[in-house]
Amino acid sequence: MGKRMRMTLPKKEEDLQKVVEEVMETHHEHGHEHHHHHHHAEGLDEILHTIDVLMDTMNSRIADLEEKSEKIREELVTLYKLFAAVVRAVAAESEEEKKAALLEAKKLLEQGLEGLGAAS
Repeated sequence: MGKRMRMTLPKKEEDLQKVVEEVMETHHEHGHEHHHHHHHAEGLDEILHTIDVLMDTMNSRIADLEEKSEKIREELVTLYKLFAAVVRAVAAESEEEKKAALLEAKKLLEQGLEGLGAAS
């Protein structure tokens, strides 16, 4: 059994359009040789259009997921900073150190709440 080749889809719209044009050119060359297959050209156009629409949809979803992933990463960084401030407060040897760490934690929480208000 032959080795299967994995097809990678183009990431840029221009590259995808180039592939579509190459497929159309190849199909038209074969179409001149085989006129009786002309009815397949319309079906191929429809399939290529559907693939193009699906690629656009997929790219939109990928962009949305990347944006959400970045927001989650930022929130995770804030949680680690908050956790570090609370640990510093618990481990503080003086009231002054404890107060400074708790004020830092409060500031992080307030910034997080402001971010939630802006996102709504």
